[in-house]
Amino acid sequence: MSLFEFTFGLSAVILGLALAQIASAISRLALAGRRVRWAPEPLLLAGIIVLVTVSVWLGQWGLRNDTETTIGAMLMQVGKLMLPFMAAMFVLPDPLPDEGPIDLYAHYDRTRGLTYGVLIAGLIAFWIVGLMDWAGGGRPSLGPLTLWGAIARSPWLFCVGYGLMIVVRIRWLNILLLTAGLLYYGWEVIPTRLAG
Repeated sequence: MSLFEFTFGLSAVILGLALAQIASAISRLALAGRRVRWAPEPLLLAGIIVLVTVSVWLGQWGLRNDTETTIGAMLMQVGKLMLPFMAAMFVLPDPLPDEGPIDLYAHYDRTRGLTYGVLIAGLIAFWIVGLMDWAGGGRPSLGPLTLWGAIARSPWLFCVGYGLMIVVRIRWLNILLLTAGLLYYGWEVIPTRLAG
């Protein structure tokens, strides 16, 4: 068994559970039938989280040639992968109440700080780990790590966007930004090719 096969197993479990959580929540909502007051915001955000999770999963393929790691690096890996999992836990209501209406917009509005907060934390965590890899020589095609290079590769635009989604309560704007985000992530993730 290679190091990649050994370490990827843990990544696959964490990210697989995130995808299973979203599928399970959507299934339970569908079974709840007319009790559910559907809203586009949490469904669009769930779609973004699915694409982010799949993108992170596919990004692990870049580690396939690593021949050594440390416990510290694995703890950072687990920590950053837990953030998309947490976003998947927050985005849709689970467990569902046994009776009464289930308002998806009310859930979205109540949990938006948590969901977008962990997405922001995830962006920052992945950026920091990437900088550490770059500084350690793991990204030779980028040349030496510079302050400008670190700033240029920072996720500030998405962090600001997610931050605005926490505080902006204008529904049509939320729907528009979430739709744009879903289309952007889809455009970035779906054409990704793997070779090995």
